[in-house]
Amino acid sequence: MDTMRAPDVRDVRLAQGRRLRIRSWPGEGRPLVLLHGLLDDSEGWTGLAMDTHRPCLAIDLPGFGGSDLPRWPRIRAYAEDVASGLDRLGIDACTLVGHSLGGAVATAVAERREGVHSLVLLAPAGYGHIRLAEWFALPVVRDAAQLALPLALISPLLVTAGYATFVAHGRLPSRDLTERLRRRAFQSAPGVRSAVTAIAAAGRSPRGFHRRPVEFDGPVAALWGERDALVPLAHAKAVKAALPQAHVEIWPRMGHHPQRERPAQLSRFIEHHAAELPKRAPTRTRSARRG
Repeated sequence: MDTMRAPDVRDVRLAQGRRLRIRSWPGEGRPLVLLHGLLDDSEGWTGLAMDTHRPCLAIDLPGFGGSDLPRWPRIRAYAEDVASGLDRLGIDACTLVGHSLGGAVATAVAERREGVHSLVLLAPAGYGHIRLAEWFALPVVRDAAQLALPLALISPLLVTAGYATFVAHGRLPSRDLTERLRRRAFQSAPGVRSAVTAIAAAGRSPRGFHRRPVEFDGPVAALWGERDALVPLAHAKAVKAALPQAHVEIWPRMGHHPQRERPAQLSRFIEHHAAELPKRAPTRTRSARRG
C-alpha cells in the first residue's frame, strides 16, 4: 500500500450547474472508475485506491457526499451524470467498478458509453427486486424514513447495529466509518430517498437488467458475499443471464461490503480482471437502447 498516493478532490459541473464530486488518485495504466453503494460515498474506496497501482477515480454518486441530487430518481439519471462527469474529465478507456447501487449505475453507463472496457460488479442492484429498497420506496415509509434516518444515524449504537446486521454480516464498522455516517446523517437523507426510489423502480421496470440482455459485450466480473443480507444471492443468476460472458464468484462468510470486509482480496480480484482487458474497447453487437 502506497501511503503517498494522496487523492485530489474536485467538483465537475454538469448540466444546469449541478455538481459531481470526484476523488482521484494517480497511478499507471488504465484507470478504475469506482462507484459506491447506498449510505456511502467516494471516501469508502480509499483503502482500495491505496492498494492498487492504477489511477482511480471515485465518484460521489448524485445525492451523496459532495454531489448534487440527480435530475430524477432513476438509474438512468445517475448513469447520465456519471458519464457526463467522465466526459468532462476526458476519461475514455476505463474499468468500471460498481458496488450495490453503484453496480446498477455502472451497468447503465457501460450500455451507453463507448470506452468502457470492462465491468466489475460487487453485489449490484438493478438485477431484480430488493425488498428493503421497495419497502423504503413506499411513499409513507419513504417520507418517514427521510425524517428518521438522520436521527438514527446520530446514534453510534444504531449505526453499529444497523451496519453489522444489514451490511457486513456481524462485522462491526470501524470507528472512522461510524463517525463518517453520523457526520453526514442529515446531508445523506435526500440522497438515500432518491436512491431507494431508483433501485425499487429498476426492480419493477420491464426494461430492468434482469428482464433483458444487457447491451455490453466487454469482460465482466461479478462478486457476491454468501451472507449478503441486502442484495439477494439469487441475483447472481440474473447477472449471468443478462451478461453471459460474466465471470461470477461467491465468497463464503462475507456480507454485502467486500471493500470493507475483504479489502486486500478484493483488490486482487479487481486487478486480475482489469489486467485481462482487451486492447481495444468492445464493439457493440446490438444498438444500445436508451429507454
